[in-house]
This record gives sequence, structure tokens and C-alpha cells, in this order.
Amino acid sequence: MIDIETLTRLKMMRLSGMAEYFENLADTTATATLSGPELVKQAVDWEYERRRDSKLHRLRRQAGLAQPGADLADLKAMPGRSVDSELIARLAIGSYLVKRQDVILQGPTGAGKTYVACALANKACQQYRKVLYLSADELFDRITIAERTGDKKRCLDTLVKVELLIIDDWFLTPPTRPQVQQLHTLIDRRHKTASTIYCTQLPPGQWHDRMEEKILADAIVDRITTNAHATVLDCDDSMRKHFTHLE
Repeated sequence: MIDIETLTRLKMMRLSGMAEYFENLADTTATATLSGPELVKQAVDWEYERRRDSKLHRLRRQAGLAQPGADLADLKAMPGRSVDSELIARLAIGSYLVKRQDVILQGPTGAGKTYVACALANKACQQYRKVLYLSADELFDRITIAERTGDKKRCLDTLVKVELLIIDDWFLTPPTRPQVQQLHTLIDRRHKTASTIYCTQLPPGQWHDRMEEKILADAIVDRITTNAHATVLDCDDSMRKHFTHLE
């Protein structure tokens, strides 16, 4: 069996999964029936799965989801609620991420926009993609602070590298002129290079009216809507009364 020195070296090489496998194996009698190659294979499989689980946990933690437990399997058709289940099922597969397409989730407060977005985000994490959730206010604050501290380029580079960015409360309040410029820069850099989910109460046709810089508004709306899957979530009554974990 593997000696203490070898186990220590495995851990020093950050092969803790393999070390754990051999430590567990020492407490069983299974070693007698396994050949050398079989032992190595199982140890490698154990290390591989441990690293995948660790990466998934890290991606979910870094995503900062408003609804970390959101699961598409929990979405239910209810009287008075409208959800395009076919589109959501297609999005869950993740092809929109491969094609760097965006998603627009529109609906009134309580329709479940945030929950659906976070459920899709969890699916993306399971596909080992880097995800980040921000409200529009948090996004603007992050970029504004970076501008003041001279870190704007690094901040934008970080946001551009996120494979799935979720922006909640999109155009809930009219953005200022500096914020419109920030949006244009970010969206222009992410266009067809990464995916973004926009959670909004307003249809895209009304976004333009909320921006004073009309030339930039044209560019922002065009870049998003020409590369996005759009759906409307509707309900007669707030879903909070039915599911307390929904948006």
C-alpha cells in the first residue's frame, strides 16, 4: 500500500484527490482484487472528479447569484403565469453560450426573471463557464469606482472575460450620460464575444427612450437585440406569493 511519504508528496503536488483515494483504500480489502493499472486509473478518476467538484463550487461562489439555489427543474406552469418553456429548455443546453448570444428576460416584478436567470447561470456553471451576476446599479458602481481609481481598463477586461454576465434590473431607472457611455463600451466589447442575460421590466423598444445619448442608444439597442433570444415572463399575481425563492 502507499506509504506516508508518498501520500505527503501527492498532497505537496496538489494531488489531494489521489491521496484521499489511497488513504480510503487502506481501510478496505479491495486492493487485493485490483491490478496496478486499475489502481492508478481509479486514483486518477478520483482526482479528476474532486477537481471538477472543486471548480464547480468555486464558479458558483464567484458568480454571486441572487438566487444561488435556482433550478430550472423547479419552474412550474401555474394558472395565470406565462413562461416559454421550450425556449428555456433550449437555453439550458447552453448552445447560446457557444454562439455568444444574449438573452432578454422581460416581465413585471414577481414574474420570476431573476430566478430564471440564476437557474440558467447554475446550468452554465455546471458546464464550467465563468458567470457573474450584477444588478445594473452594481455594474455602474463597479465601473465608476474603477474609473476614479484608474482601474477602468482592468475592470472592463474582467467583465469582458466573464462568459455569462447577468445584469438585473436593466433600465429600471434611466442611466446617466456617463453610464450610457460605460454601457456602450462594455456592450461593444462583449458583443459576439460573450453572452449576457438582461432582466428587465421594459421591452427593448422602450430602452432607447431612457437614454439621452441617442447615437449611443441606437448602438446599444442594436447590438443587444440583433444577437439575443427574447422572451416575456408574465403572471397575473406575483410569484413571491407562491414561491418565496423567486424574484
